[in-house]
Amino acid sequence: MEAFARLRRRLEEKAKDLSAKPVTYVAIGDSVTQGLMETGVLEHERVYPQLLRLEIAKRHPYAVVNVINAGVGGETAHQSRSRWQRDVISHQPDLVTIKYGLNDVHEGAQGLRRYIGAIRDLVLLIQTETDADLLLLTPSMLMKRDNSRIAGSDRRYIPTYVKLYEENMLAKYVEALRSFAAANALPLLDVYAMWEKMEEEGEDIHERLANGIDHPDRKFHQQLAEAMAEHILGE
Repeated sequence: MEAFARLRRRLEEKAKDLSAKPVTYVAIGDSVTQGLMETGVLEHERVYPQLLRLEIAKRHPYAVVNVINAGVGGETAHQSRSRWQRDVISHQPDLVTIKYGLNDVHEGAQGLRRYIGAIRDLVLLIQTETDADLLLLTPSMLMKRDNSRIAGSDRRYIPTYVKLYEENMLAKYVEALRSFAAANALPLLDVYAMWEKMEEEGEDIHERLANGIDHPDRKFHQQLAEAMAEHILGE
């Protein structure tokens, strides 16, 4: 079956029959999904799950879409296991997006198997216990050097993140997720590649990290939502 065909049918169904069950979208992930921006700031509206809802509304203005933001800051894919039933399956969603990796990477190379194992198990659970369409998202980039956007309270983390960059660790997690998606014919939007393209075009990625470390700015959340809508709806 064509990817996201069921979601498109549900959107059309809801648009034609306002009494039909609302379309439900669950976004599960870490602090980026949750909406953390600058240190201590949580964004409720200009975060990609909500912005995707608005992008869908541009194409299907009469289709009501309920967004369940199941992002938890600081969480790894493995740590999210305890809430899969409550925060994803119980909603019987029409669309689920999964975005992990920024915290998982701190487990180093030895954590790759656990990272992909958790993603694999979550995907299987969604496929067997819901009718949802599914989209995997690679993580966005992390800081590579000290920069002016890092708050004083966060400066103690700089050596840890510089080491991750020097070890090319995040790229290894990204490649593992790319390979997993390809091997299992799963839809994937390569968010990391969007950051690579920004760098290639001469943009300083640190200027696009709201906290200077790992939280994309609001502008990128909008770019991501637009890319997701194009990927999902193909319009």
